[in-house]
Amino acid sequence: MAGFDFEFQYSETQEPLVEACQRVARARAHQLGISWRIQRPGLCHRLVIVDGNSRRMDLLGYRLERDLPVVAEGILTTSFSRPQRIRLGRGFVDLMLRGRDVDQEGCMTLRGVARTRWYYPPYEFECSETPRLHARLATTLSVIVAWNFDEIAPEVLLEELHTACELTLEELVNKRSKRLSFAELTATAHDAGLFDYHRVFEERNPAEVLTELKDLRKNVRHRAAEGADEWLKLNWENIAILLERLVEILNRTAS
Repeated sequence: MAGFDFEFQYSETQEPLVEACQRVARARAHQLGISWRIQRPGLCHRLVIVDGNSRRMDLLGYRLERDLPVVAEGILTTSFSRPQRIRLGRGFVDLMLRGRDVDQEGCMTLRGVARTRWYYPPYEFECSETPRLHARLATTLSVIVAWNFDEIAPEVLLEELHTACELTLEELVNKRSKRLSFAELTATAHDAGLFDYHRVFEERNPAEVLTELKDLRKNVRHRAAEGADEWLKLNWENIAILLERLVEILNRTAS
């Protein structure tokens, strides 16, 4: 668990925007099991205390960066123009991200911004030396975030994690023209010791969990089997961390 806070002041005319952004941010935080508490030290003055899993806080920042400009845009009971409202919504996210990632002394002021400067991705999936995989894993991250906010079905995330793992393992262990099955890729990676370095699963071999992913995805896709949601709730974070660390190996070998 990790926590942070951010304190800010704002003008009276910004109050409706602040209230709307606070409601949405708190609701989104609760979806991830994150505590979002608000204190009011004075007029037009807020102290927000956020506490929870560090990775999930990054997921929260990822989603709020998209949502809050849209929320602020829809607040018509202010004197601000549409572009100003959008910038103020993004400014609220910027305050949170600054509190998350930068040591702050004193109280900040809510201002509109064109872009957030303090965002860091929840998972380090960047692998620019392999551009096709790099692009695919950007999609994987978006799908992970979407599932965590109940925006897509669990079967979609299951399929995406399977594809991401398959493509990453292909880059690591199969440079031949002959395509290997998912099971063969997993076995080859295991024999090469790639999973020994990453003990991210509690008392389980990552190869066994990847085999479960393969089998469940097959049953869900071809036999309309159930169980994707329950399995993902137990395993999605470990799969994401394993992917991140396999990408780390890939980047190291490519440099």
